[in-house]
Amino acid sequence: MERRRAVIIAAALIALAAFVGLAVALNRSSPEGKKNDTTAPAPDTTSEPSTPAGTVDSVPAVVEPQELAAAHTVMREYLTTLGTYTYRTDAAAWTAKARELTDGSPAIVDQTTLPTGRAWAECERTKCSSTATADLKRDTVISNAPVDGAGRSVTTLASTTVRLHQEEETSQSTDFQITATYTKGEWKISGLQLAGVGDAGTTENS
Repeated sequence: MERRRAVIIAAALIALAAFVGLAVALNRSSPEGKKNDTTAPAPDTTSEPSTPAGTVDSVPAVVEPQELAAAHTVMREYLTTLGTYTYRTDAAAWTAKARELTDGSPAIVDQTTLPTGRAWAECERTKCSSTATADLKRDTVISNAPVDGAGRSVTTLASTTVRLHQEEETSQSTDFQITATYTKGEWKISGLQLAGVGDAGTTENS
């Protein structure tokens, strides 16, 4: 009986020693000698932060697209009107219609005229006609910071092509900086100058 008990105890000790040896071996076989850890890894805290509120994308446009389109429309109309007439054109009616497109400032009003003097006399002699087209190339200045009542304004680089039918047909293209200002609920032409001359975006009434 005593012998049998000794055999059982010896077997138990051998089993315990084998278990401990197996655990040590597994621990040593883990990468870099580290213990196995079943704990889930901590979330990555180095990821890019989300876009904060108030970034550039949330800043409203200086001039809304539909307003910009309205400014461009009056620019085209004004430029084509300046170069479109015939020898039969009534100067007073043409001038009144053309100046309606302006803000009424003296400088732009003075520029809004038909040919005069010898140029007009030659037009009548040859029974001339003139047509103009306008191409808006790009906006150079857009402002929404009212100064001295100027209000919102857009300055655009434009090219006009005028075809004059006189004794023979001639064509001339000219680049301008044209400015439209939002005045009394409407876009009006407030400045016109040859491209590259003076300060782009300067309006006559500011």
